[in-house]
Amino acid sequence: MSPILGNFLQTVIKKVFSCAFSRPAESSDPALAPAICNPISQERGLACYALPAVLIAAFIVLVVYASSTLDFYPYSGRFPRTKTEFLKPGRLDRKLSRLEKKIKTNPNDIRAFFESGLLKFQKGPERYIDAISELETARSGGLSDIRTFYYLGQMYQAVGLYDFALEEYRRFLNNRPDDLEVSLLAAKLLFHLGKYPLAVKEYEGLSARHPENVIVLENLALSRWKNGQDPKSILDIMGGLDAEAAFRAEYVSGRINYENKQYAAAASRLERAAADLLKYPEFSDRAGLYQMLSDCYVKLKAEARAIDALNELLKISPANDEARSLLARLVKIRSKTAAK
Repeated sequence: MSPILGNFLQTVIKKVFSCAFSRPAESSDPALAPAICNPISQERGLACYALPAVLIAAFIVLVVYASSTLDFYPYSGRFPRTKTEFLKPGRLDRKLSRLEKKIKTNPNDIRAFFESGLLKFQKGPERYIDAISELETARSGGLSDIRTFYYLGQMYQAVGLYDFALEEYRRFLNNRPDDLEVSLLAAKLLFHLGKYPLAVKEYEGLSARHPENVIVLENLALSRWKNGQDPKSILDIMGGLDAEAAFRAEYVSGRINYENKQYAAAASRLERAAADLLKYPEFSDRAGLYQMLSDCYVKLKAEARAIDALNELLKISPANDEARSLLARLVKIRSKTAAK
């Protein structure tokens, strides 16, 4: 039970008991004294306690029922978005087990489907398909909850159904238009889908509301460039902010140089960005930075530097077989060159 509900129940119970069982105040009027002391009057007074007592009993039954319901649906009202907010694995499994039994008992319990879908989201990508199915079942059965849009958007995006994800994010933003995280998710999807004019529009709106947000400015610069617009004014703004903004501006400039096949300029900018990379652990494209940097070195025939960049890339993405194969090839070429 939530602390707010608990405090509310405690207050109500106190008031009901106070009204039901408090002694009447003694009167200084002698004319009233017989009525107070009269046994018949006392019987009537006791009879008057019956209704409050019944109400108290009914209230206690209601509280017990509500408590058991809330205990069965322990996730009601919670809205975790990051792993640090998720339930611990053991507790998560126990709650899911109880919900599965409830669904078997009543296949029409849309609340149980909803709660189970929320919890399976926390289990990770291997349970996303099940979670999507259960949340959609709850929604088609008539359940309406804003969290449905957020979690379905996240999971549809994770399984590659980007148009579905974008639709869910839009639904969420119809209810919470000022949610920065979901606004960024929607804008990034527009960029990913190649809808650059719409991405620019989204990021410009966000920039107006968050003029010094480096994530917004970084993505606005990239979206403008992809849309055929000059990103220089945005990059200049970033360069005039703090060190992180300048770092991200360097990365964006290097990425633009790289995609324009200006490999020498790209390598110079990406090198400077890589030198500061550890200062900004929240930067999300660390692997992409080293991939571009290693490719620049390969194009510039700087094999030793390419090997260094590939080693850094594999520290971040050890499952990158393409990078591992390229690294082996470059090491072999270097060994043959050294042997001559």
